[in-house]
Amino acid sequence: MAERIMARDPKRASADATTNTPDASDLLENKLEQLNSLLWCFYGAGDGWFEDAGEAHRENLLWIASDLAREAVKLYQEMSPVG
Repeated sequence: MAERIMARDPKRASADATTNTPDASDLLENKLEQLNSLLWCFYGAGDGWFEDAGEAHRENLLWIASDLAREAVKLYQEMSPVG
């Protein structure tokens, strides 16, 4: 089983100690942890609440997951060297 990554405090700057603005790496880690937790609720809990939530709630939850994934891709691209 993979080691669980715990998102860092979003208020703590990682690279620049003079600001409180998190860098792309911190933001990416936070988005991926949020997405992981959200998807765990859908699948990992295994108690069926996702199916019982109703179509409108399921669509909204999947919309949140999609937004988190899209934001993670943008942050990854920001961190990746152009090549």
